[in-house]
Amino acid sequence: MTSRTPEARPAEPTRSGRRFSYTRHPADLVRLALALGLLVLTALPVRGERVTTTEENVFRLVNDLPMPGWLWPVVWVLMQFGNLGAVPAVAVLAAITRRWRLAFDMAVAGGMIWLLAKVVKMAVERGRPAAYLDGVHIYGEAAGGLGYPSGHSAVAVALATVSGPYLGRRGRRVAWALAIAVCVARMWVGAHLPLDVAAGAVLGWMAGVFVHLLLGAPGGQPSTSSVRRALARVGLDPVEVQRLGGVDAPRAAYFVAESGTGPDLFVKLLPRERRDNDLVARAWRRVSGGRGGAPAGPPAQQVAHEAAMALLAQAAGARTPPVELVSTVGNGAGLYAYRWVPGRTLAEVPAGEIGDDLLLDLWRQVRRLHAARIAHGDLGPDNVVVAEDGLPWLVDFSHAVAAADQHRLDRDLARLLASLTGLVGPERAASTGREVLGDEPVERAVARAGRRQPGRWARTSSAASAP
Repeated sequence: MTSRTPEARPAEPTRSGRRFSYTRHPADLVRLALALGLLVLTALPVRGERVTTTEENVFRLVNDLPMPGWLWPVVWVLMQFGNLGAVPAVAVLAAITRRWRLAFDMAVAGGMIWLLAKVVKMAVERGRPAAYLDGVHIYGEAAGGLGYPSGHSAVAVALATVSGPYLGRRGRRVAWALAIAVCVARMWVGAHLPLDVAAGAVLGWMAGVFVHLLLGAPGGQPSTSSVRRALARVGLDPVEVQRLGGVDAPRAAYFVAESGTGPDLFVKLLPRERRDNDLVARAWRRVSGGRGGAPAGPPAQQVAHEAAMALLAQAAGARTPPVELVSTVGNGAGLYAYRWVPGRTLAEVPAGEIGDDLLLDLWRQVRRLHAARIAHGDLGPDNVVVAEDGLPWLVDFSHAVAAADQHRLDRDLARLLASLTGLVGPERAASTGREVLGDEPVERAVARAGRRQPGRWARTSSAASAP
């Protein structure tokens, strides 16, 4: 969930009308470490004048392919996408189309490739394929100098990596198809061995990832105009659409749509592709124990799940906004809208304004959820909206689970207890919970939270067990 106040400063607009919010993704550190490890692995088999049988076989498989005379000009043009001169050319093209940030990123990546390739070439010192193998087919002018790593492969992959977050799905596919084609072409024309190409590709990926880590990259946030068009396509015609404050690019974009005829809507749009949802990022979240990123499944499935959980919660008597719309838009993005509740999140309410009546009513909403065996999954203060009349509403059921076991229900209570303790102190958080739920559930919640931070929960334990 995010702030329910309109964003004061919009993200940078592009010529296409899309808005980008630049963020740094922790998973890029993992990508960088992985790229460095892969680079070392490609260097280990490179020994003196010897080429392994496996590497030779892969090279022969590509290099022995026939090349008709009419195809050579096509291959030559294709390889220019990996020429170092392609970096300023693509940067100038990006600048002409007013993508200034992309042009700058390209220039930085190109400089890194030039520097890194120099260092690696000096460290490994491996020649071209003809220096080690007989019968190498060489097309065009024979390449000179050292062969490891392939500079063409590095440049092509770096350009694809850097430009990826700025492009749509088709644009990314084209960029990566060109990068892969350059890598294969360098073996086909006899300029590089497979490990040279692999090292160059890893080096290019490393440079692109480092640029994203250093300067940030677009998070894929859609513009308000694109959301307005999406709502219009499904039968709604909002008068105005405003982006909500707070950036939650890895998961979704949030908006409020003001309607001239019906109720105002809270709109959640999940893009089909998110940078932090690739294999590397998901693996890191699993290892580190983080919950970040969206739940599993395509966006259409995620919004359908969230809407279903919200409807079940409403049927159970919990106070949650009515669901107004669930749909798939564009190339598979998920669109979810529910009735807007004017107010503030609990995290935005000053501690002095949080009275016992509010706390008691919040615990009652959770009791109704749990009576229906529904675990909310993320009962933090950002997912409780305090309406203008002072009543709490539960929102964001993206991590909710129906038919939940006791373990999940206890985890729900522990999360809420921890949140309230941070806002109003352990005594009030525990005593209001005990008044609504009884002693046993609150004691289980305290025990669960206390296992992780025993010092912090000492006073809460006392409050929960007090007569």
